[in-house]
Amino acid sequence: MKRLLWLCWLGWLVSPFALAQSVWIEGQVREAHRGAALPGANVVLLETGQGTTTDVDGAFRLGPVAPGRYTLQVSFVGYQTLQQPVAVGAASVQLTLALEPVLFEAEAVVVTGTRQTEKLLEAPVTIETITAADLARTGGGTFLSALAGLKGIDFVDAGINAQGISARGFNSQFNTRMLAMVDGRVAQLPGTGLPQGNFLPTAPLDIKAIEVVVGPASALYGPNAHTGVVNVITKDPWDESGLSLMARTGERSLIDVTGRAAGTIGAWGWKITGQYLKAEDFAPSREEGLHNYGTSIYEGEVLRDLGGYRIRSAKLEGFLYYRLGAWKAKAGLGYSTNDNFGLTNNGRNHVRGWVVQYQTVELSHPNWYVQFTRTKNDAGRTYQLNAVVQAAAAQVAAGRPLAQVDLEVLRDATTFVDRGALLDGEIQYRQALPFLQGRVVAGLQVRRYLPDSDGTFLADAGGEDLSATEVGGYAQVDLRLVPDRLRLVTAARIDRHTNYSTQFSPKVALVYTVYPGHNVRVGYNRAFKSPTILENYLFIPIPRFDIVPGYYVNAFGNREGYVIKDASGQVVNRIAGLEPEQVDALELGYKGAFGTRAFVDVVGYYSWYRNFISPLTLVADGFTTVAYEADGSTPVQAPASDARFNGLLTYLNFGRAQVAGLDVGLTLYPSSYVTLSGSVSLISLRRFTETAGQRELPLNVPETKLKGQVTVHDAALEGAFVSLSARYQSAYRFVSGYWNSETMLPQHGGKVPARTVVDLTLGYRVPRIGLDLTVSISNLLNNKGYDVLGAPVRGRLAWLGLTYHFSGWRY
Repeated sequence: MKRLLWLCWLGWLVSPFALAQSVWIEGQVREAHRGAALPGANVVLLETGQGTTTDVDGAFRLGPVAPGRYTLQVSFVGYQTLQQPVAVGAASVQLTLALEPVLFEAEAVVVTGTRQTEKLLEAPVTIETITAADLARTGGGTFLSALAGLKGIDFVDAGINAQGISARGFNSQFNTRMLAMVDGRVAQLPGTGLPQGNFLPTAPLDIKAIEVVVGPASALYGPNAHTGVVNVITKDPWDESGLSLMARTGERSLIDVTGRAAGTIGAWGWKITGQYLKAEDFAPSREEGLHNYGTSIYEGEVLRDLGGYRIRSAKLEGFLYYRLGAWKAKAGLGYSTNDNFGLTNNGRNHVRGWVVQYQTVELSHPNWYVQFTRTKNDAGRTYQLNAVVQAAAAQVAAGRPLAQVDLEVLRDATTFVDRGALLDGEIQYRQALPFLQGRVVAGLQVRRYLPDSDGTFLADAGGEDLSATEVGGYAQVDLRLVPDRLRLVTAARIDRHTNYSTQFSPKVALVYTVYPGHNVRVGYNRAFKSPTILENYLFIPIPRFDIVPGYYVNAFGNREGYVIKDASGQVVNRIAGLEPEQVDALELGYKGAFGTRAFVDVVGYYSWYRNFISPLTLVADGFTTVAYEADGSTPVQAPASDARFNGLLTYLNFGRAQVAGLDVGLTLYPSSYVTLSGSVSLISLRRFTETAGQRELPLNVPETKLKGQVTVHDAALEGAFVSLSARYQSAYRFVSGYWNSETMLPQHGGKVPARTVVDLTLGYRVPRIGLDLTVSISNLLNNKGYDVLGAPVRGRLAWLGLTYHFSGWRY
């Protein structure tokens, strides 16, 4: 004990001398070519983990540190990360550090394609990226608008805060073929299986990047990574600390306020983000009559008592971080509530108070990644807008004026409950191999779906357990067969679903470097899409008294199958219960960097689909054909006393298809101030084999897409930028449940009309005070069209935004 006290006293005695020997590292971070200060750059001493951010003049002060040799890492969005050796002696160190701008896409670093860090140029899959700088230069209603310009992506703008994407064909109003993730955790709605999209609690100021894998990706990501993966990557407090506030206002009564606060205290970090948005959304076309749902009443007429197409969104997230050597732990939660309008295969839903919340914990290391997330949603007072229109029309037809119809009672009658939950857990191991510069990634993932609709839209009225579990294990080996010349990436995954047989998803890719900076790749992938809870157990009787009194079109899921008989009782069709949909795809691609002035990315693909899961399809009209349960003796009918005739809309597996496509992208950097980019995407349905008496399934996406963008920044005025983008899509057939362009759009040749959209964004960063000004005009030419059948007429939207950044709060 005396020895311990003696050592403590001695330590106290010498500590002032030790501190006296500690010094500070000071300096300034500037842009390499123009010498402009870079405020908000991250400066980290790798050996100690100490970090700070530069002030409005680009200056920083880091320490105290003991004498020795260190590595100083400096990073800033849009610039190449710099690692500077620093020798610390008895006196403080003064540095001036210059960062080179990232001039072209080839230098971008991505992680989603192979679950490991690599340059975009070397990725063995097709992957598109959006950076924080891209988001800052994008207009539109939400951050998802930035995805509109990505090569090979089909973008749907269905409102100010209702955007969606798909890839490689066969889109629908309920597209569950692309897996949505945030920081590697699943971000799907538990009941429907849809991507959370703008329901994400993540605020735009917290997004570091968005990576989109285009094409089958089940070998690493499992079910429903059928045509791709969207991974939103957020900032941690070491990426960006301090306070950021953004406010924008504009047309259609738009008000949007977003904030982010983050900081570090030694090894601890924290962040809080939030957003509130409200606006008057765009309305569908009244003249086309598509939103009358077979009645004389336009859907907007049953919204007047609610103030029309008002939308609202509120989001909140909070995270706590801890670093211990190479380990990093984080825990957080998020919450969002939304009012908007969503397309469905039946018509449209009016989303009122839809809540998404999650709790997550994560542990990461260069060799390990472990996470567990619980996601839960509550549909609030969301109801079927099309059903209210039809019910109101029935009362008007009975002689009651629309003004006297109690619309709120009708809304309550069609309100559905969705209190489902999703449990998502994963453990992953990464390790370098002692040969061929190899790396291996292996992992195990579990997803547990716990739906709860109280019988309002799923077949769980009697408390039936509809839960399902998916378990999958995967492994990937990455080898440099010939150093700097030939790379082999191969992976495989096995998945087991509660309701289905085991699925095997292999992939293999070869990347050959023809010449430094020029890579050719060839790859094979298999992916699958499991039927969602909705597709198995949907249960919505839809009254269509506008057609015949007592007539229901029943939108039911297909877990067990159906028997279809004609009016005389003869079997005319047998529909098997749903099975997973599968696709095999071959890709041939080329990526080439021509110096620092041009980047080319070309990919051609050919895909073989089988066991299509169709959109909601009418399989029995209730008059000439009648649907029975799988036993062939129990008729399918609505649980209503007034039901006399019953049609059936359901999902089914049918057909085989072959699809070919080509995506070509070119980015030019004629100077450090100008970026030009453009892409052409072509897709074609080469063959379709019909089964189950169904017609050929259309691609449901435009066969031709053209996109281009020009961005000029810091040219005439430092801190200013102008970005002009345009996208064109050809006319196309679209069939998805109720929505059928062939019958609804005869005036347009049975197709969704071609559309061209031009967007303009201008911005200026005021020197020294951390203030950004942005003006956005989306749909500059006011094209009065829509991207997909059923969407509102998306007109022009202009807004002005102010963003304030304060760098600091690192201790």
